[in-house]
Amino acid sequence: MKKALLILLVLIVSLSTIFANGGQETDAAEKEWKPEQPITILNHVAVGGAMDLYSRKWVEIAKKYTDATFVVDNNPGAGGLTAGEFVLNQEADGYTIFALAPTYLDAVIQAELPCKEYVDGFEYIYNLMADPYCVLVPSNSQFKTFQELVDWSRAGNEITLSEPNYGAKYIDAVQVFGSIDGVKFKAISYESAKKNFAALLGGQTIASVGNPGDTKKYDVRALVVGNPTKVPGLEDVPNYKELGMDPELDNISMWRGYAVKKGTPAGMITWFQALADKVAADQEWIDYMTSNKLTVLTDKTEAFTKTVENEVVSTIKVLQSVDQISADYKR
Repeated sequence: MKKALLILLVLIVSLSTIFANGGQETDAAEKEWKPEQPITILNHVAVGGAMDLYSRKWVEIAKKYTDATFVVDNNPGAGGLTAGEFVLNQEADGYTIFALAPTYLDAVIQAELPCKEYVDGFEYIYNLMADPYCVLVPSNSQFKTFQELVDWSRAGNEITLSEPNYGAKYIDAVQVFGSIDGVKFKAISYESAKKNFAALLGGQTIASVGNPGDTKKYDVRALVVGNPTKVPGLEDVPNYKELGMDPELDNISMWRGYAVKKGTPAGMITWFQALADKVAADQEWIDYMTSNKLTVLTDKTEAFTKTVENEVVSTIKVLQSVDQISADYKR
């Protein structure tokens, strides 16, 4: 009996000490988290895809600030569902990070999977970048301006839009062209950027929804860039506000970031976010992002989660408006 009372007394004193110190013991434990094995960053795209390249560059720069070992791996397929499901089936121990983009959320919604499991099952810990959407045409296209393309369609022609990796860019196409009176368009999806631009440059489509970086990789030019400010190298290209369209279209961009399975130790997340902040402030990373016409972001859990939530809500709304998903599918 005395022994039991002694144990109880020790427990009460210990808890009292923790509360009296404002939980400093817990905070200290979080800050002391250090990886004891390699951390895998799992991309939703194939080797050579945008997020794959950015993740590998991120790891290269992160080596300046940590002795931790990162392994960049790829598990492409189903718009990101293959990689997402794999991460959700791993232990929530912090050793598997999901490198994702809006295409994953779009795939979840397209398949009408439960958001509670496939979206809320992740902790969105760091949003790395914003990549504006734009409308692209071949460099030798007859259309010199976005207005010319719109007028051509209003004259009775249908705009065939190619877009890679059915998902986020399709949503953007619907939001842009669906908001213009008198315009007819059809979005044709291709499973990769390479096939997408092969179709565009081969004359199978009139225009493509893409990103500013595509102007560096392919023989294409931008008619409009959806960004509030000018994109380096595309200063002469107008945004939607300058064209007299809804300025909200300039705030829709493709983000790319990292998530972990819900339940991952808070200490790991704190450790990773501190490391990511150092990478984000590194001039090599900034120069790399700028050269690829990307905006560096440092959004952590609260801000990133809000971005994800807004993406889910808007995607459901858009896809239901074009009868791509059932009307009773809910968040």
